[in-house]
Amino acid sequence: MDYLRWRDDMRRAIDGYLPRIQAIFARFGQLEPDTVTDEADPVALRKAREADPPLPPSLLELYASIREASFEHLHNAYFIHSLDWVLDSLHRSGIPAWAPEVTAERLAVFASDGGGRTFAVGYRSGTVFRLPVGGVVDQVYEGSIDAIGPGGIAKDIPDFLDRLLRIAEAFSDEDYQEHLIM
Repeated sequence: MDYLRWRDDMRRAIDGYLPRIQAIFARFGQLEPDTVTDEADPVALRKAREADPPLPPSLLELYASIREASFEHLHNAYFIHSLDWVLDSLHRSGIPAWAPEVTAERLAVFASDGGGRTFAVGYRSGTVFRLPVGGVVDQVYEGSIDAIGPGGIAKDIPDFLDRLLRIAEAFSDEDYQEHLIM
């Protein structure tokens, strides 16, 4: 995937929906724009290449082009966390690395939304899984209180990003359809 092209397409989509959102919330003042930061973090990339276990290659490809992204005004908000955050989360007991009810493979959380859901990529398959709000004990996801339920939502990170872009492009329209959300 050409992540820089995705970044440019996403920035155009932001330019499409942000004026509408700004008009709605104008009485609260100027909103900070949603962003895609594209300068790679060479120190974090070096640490990631040395991580044990090694991170999924698809994450390394993403973070070689994109540092992080914040779409606070897009639907329920979406965030692609920095690689430093991902590396730190690998050792935090409250961040899931395993979701036995969803998949047997190890997971790396790399994104979230404004509702508390996290998005994790499978180490082996590269599949992106949605993990709704739920308990995490010693890095094991223990369920969901969310009616949407956990599961695979994208075949890989490029598919996840394409889906996010389609949401952003559709959000520009007055006739936005919520069936696109993740």
